[in-house]
Amino acid sequence: MRKKLLFVRCPKYMWPWVNESDNFLLPLGLPALAASLRVNIKDLEVKIIDCAPLKIGWERLAQMVKEENPDFIGAGEEALYHHEAVKLFQIAKGYNKHVVTIAGGHYFSWMVEKSLREYSVDIIVRFEGEETIVSLMDALLNNRDLSTVEGIAFKRGEQIVKTSLRPYIKNLDDLPVPAFDLMPMMDYAKKGIFWPVSATIEGSRGCIDTCSYCALWTYWGNQKKHDIENGELEVTPFYRQKSVARVMEEVDILCRKYKRRLLLWADPTFNVNPKWTNELCDEILKREYKVEHWVFLRADFALRDAKLGVLDKMVRAGFVHPLFGVERSCAQEWTQLKKHNYKKDSVREVFHILRDKHPEVFRQATFVTSFPFDTEKSMMNLAKYAIDIDCDFPVFHPITPTPGTYLYEDMVKENYLEEKDLKEAYWEYPLLKNDNGLTRKKMAEINRKIQIISIFCNPKTLLKGIFSPYAGKRFRYREVLRTLFLKVMAIISLIFKEKVLRRKNKGPIPRSLFFILEKPEWYDS
Repeated sequence: MRKKLLFVRCPKYMWPWVNESDNFLLPLGLPALAASLRVNIKDLEVKIIDCAPLKIGWERLAQMVKEENPDFIGAGEEALYHHEAVKLFQIAKGYNKHVVTIAGGHYFSWMVEKSLREYSVDIIVRFEGEETIVSLMDALLNNRDLSTVEGIAFKRGEQIVKTSLRPYIKNLDDLPVPAFDLMPMMDYAKKGIFWPVSATIEGSRGCIDTCSYCALWTYWGNQKKHDIENGELEVTPFYRQKSVARVMEEVDILCRKYKRRLLLWADPTFNVNPKWTNELCDEILKREYKVEHWVFLRADFALRDAKLGVLDKMVRAGFVHPLFGVERSCAQEWTQLKKHNYKKDSVREVFHILRDKHPEVFRQATFVTSFPFDTEKSMMNLAKYAIDIDCDFPVFHPITPTPGTYLYEDMVKENYLEEKDLKEAYWEYPLLKNDNGLTRKKMAEINRKIQIISIFCNPKTLLKGIFSPYAGKRFRYREVLRTLFLKVMAIISLIFKEKVLRRKNKGPIPRSLFFILEKPEWYDS
């Protein structure tokens, strides 16, 4: 009888700035792992349950796990949602104490000893998993010693065994196309605002920079020292790309078979190689796909590409929703965060080129706030800079240090991290102590203030967006403003209630006042 491996993406709370449909997009990790297993291990049944697009809550998921009765169950999550995977493993062990629980992804790859000692985790697949999961399942199915499998960690009695890390896959073209057929493809982003009828796609892995707050480049980097639980972290950047021909295989499937109208490129930095970008755009234009693209772009590379003519071609090919990680507004702060080659004037120039030459482009930027060095003035300067560069939609994130980043290591060592339980973190609420007398509550209030100022104090851009002749941009603007208006009204209502509550109880204003992760209606069902 064939053994069964069940992969699960668990129910989880929602990011507050976008709607539910935009929150739960196609995850690439699980179908990528499933595809590798399907190609290499024929006597294993692989299934995937993606709860979010199907609105499967915990009660229903528990019943499905019981009915499936898998021999192995796998889940992997980013840091702020790792507790959801832990809950899944506890449920699975409750039904079958012999089920083998396999964890992966960002949090578990770094937090090995804590995960194996404190949670119902049997084995951890560390970092890039397509080859490791094949080797692991082959060992489990054939009762082979797990210590021979590179890239895993497991518990043997009271001992934690960490095998040597597996070298990263040098040629990404060797990977099979993700098993999209195992996913509920037609249920992703059906009513999306930012990403309507979309699918996630990957052209590259890794990055070329060393931003101290970013977990992506360290996850895909050359990890010379990786025992962060014992204070060891040494990583250098490592960047790989699939060939254009290989990428277009996936583009064709997503556009032709699944009729996707928007592709979300998961690459931490999409525009590293202008020759590759140019060739990819040529192929997309040749096929005449009526599809838009959302991408993470570096501003310095975008300025280079504007001079080369590549940026113009990107827009013609549908890359009309770029997101630039601007982060801060001055050289000193970029240097502090180890973000290199960013200059205030050149970032502004890129945004103005897009504004003046390509009005159809929805120019989005992210900024990170609430660092120990921040003051009210430095945070207000970010709002002024967002207006100065003429960004369509700036978003200001209180920094959330996560395991595997240099910032997390520094903040833990220096005792700046005030919320150490990551399941209590909300992405939108400050976590760090401040050197300039600002409380976390005060920083959250300033962050909310600069978010509103940066949008509503730029009326010319606002009106251009609302009445844009380009349907996609006009739709995004109107929906974003509608969402923001509802949030602001909710905040005003909460402020009134909380002030009344505080007068009665003389207690602190609770976190409900701020933007926090939201619980879907179906989460417990």
